[in-house]
Amino acid sequence: MPTEPTDAKPESSANGFADMILSLNAQCQAGEAVTLGDALDHAGARMHGAAILLLALPEALPLPIPSFGAILGVPLLMTSAHLALFGERGNLPARARQIHLPQRMLALMTRYFVGPMRRAERLSQDRLSALAGRERLVGVVCIALSSLLLLPIPLMNVPPALALVILSWGLVQRDGLFVGFGLAIAAAIMISIVAMTNVVLDALN
Repeated sequence: MPTEPTDAKPESSANGFADMILSLNAQCQAGEAVTLGDALDHAGARMHGAAILLLALPEALPLPIPSFGAILGVPLLMTSAHLALFGERGNLPARARQIHLPQRMLALMTRYFVGPMRRAERLSQDRLSALAGRERLVGVVCIALSSLLLLPIPLMNVPPALALVILSWGLVQRDGLFVGFGLAIAAAIMISIVAMTNVVLDALN
């Protein structure tokens, strides 16, 4: 059963999420296997947000490289569903914690995201708690966005991945401004998909 949420400030906010990525990459470079559970032990509280952020970051890179969606899409769905059901309470299921994080993924995040995340950490603050606390709503939206990452369409994973990153960053930092921005992007993505689907159906008819 999930435990009661803690009011403590997440360790990821205190030590820095960018520092966590550097630490995990160093661990991987030293030849040690890195699991999602290892990352969450670094992150402290708000584990669901930290897990979604970590799993979505590689897909937010608009690079012509093989997608991690096939590897990370299912764990993202699992984490999002758990968030939708329980909010930020308790730990993730043991099966999710045992997922191994690819070395190449951590190397890419270290190269491309550490600098921007340090700047984002300076901008983030505890605000708009009414939005930051809508954890189950964010979980439902993350389920839809995570499903899109499973589609084998090159570079089309970037918009939903960015929305996931912004939403989960808002959860981790307890920043309702980021959560609201992520929800707006997610709504725009869904509206665009519906509009494009209607155009295709009209063309076929």
